[in-house]
Amino acid sequence: MTDLCRTDDEVARGLAALRPRGDAWRNGGHDGLNGSTMAGFFAGLGAAIGPVERRVCALIDEFFCSSAVETLDLWALEYGAPDGCDPFADVCEKVNAVGDSIPAYAEAAALRRGWSIVIAQEFITIVQCCRMGHGRMGMLRMGAQDGVAWRITVDLASSPSYVAAENRKPLLGRMLMGWAFDCGPDIEALACLIRRIAPAHADLVFETI
Repeated sequence: MTDLCRTDDEVARGLAALRPRGDAWRNGGHDGLNGSTMAGFFAGLGAAIGPVERRVCALIDEFFCSSAVETLDLWALEYGAPDGCDPFADVCEKVNAVGDSIPAYAEAAALRRGWSIVIAQEFITIVQCCRMGHGRMGMLRMGAQDGVAWRITVDLASSPSYVAAENRKPLLGRMLMGWAFDCGPDIEALACLIRRIAPAHADLVFETI
């Protein structure tokens, strides 16, 4: 859009075109301004107004994140970026993102971050209990859908973002009975990412292979 912004000379000629009719404003009845005192007057206006107009014109590009240059820091502040849990590479991807709280979208977002996962969505439906004397034999009354669970299987070997923990042998006198000899894989970065996408009421169950 900045290519459409006018130069000082174009601003001067545009202002000159707004002159009223009459010899007093038309340089002896001619529209040409070259070499006249009036031309210098409008050239001065163009030099003063042109830079201001171009700054206003440049704001058109700043209105869209994909073309913004000077206000990217304001875009980031408005959208809370950077954020390590976000499934987006940068603030403009976050602004333009079109997604949903569905497993396929979460799997694709995780893959962009270097995690290979498969999500199985399980809907939980409860059976309403019946009290004696308020139900008939052979009749079950099902309740409404109670919730949803995401069972997330993480393929660590196919996940470039996974960094295995350093293996250390237990030290004598530093370990108590019942402690595990090692810790589970650290996938908190992935868990943080999935929590941003999954439905707020979903239970998340992570499994690693």
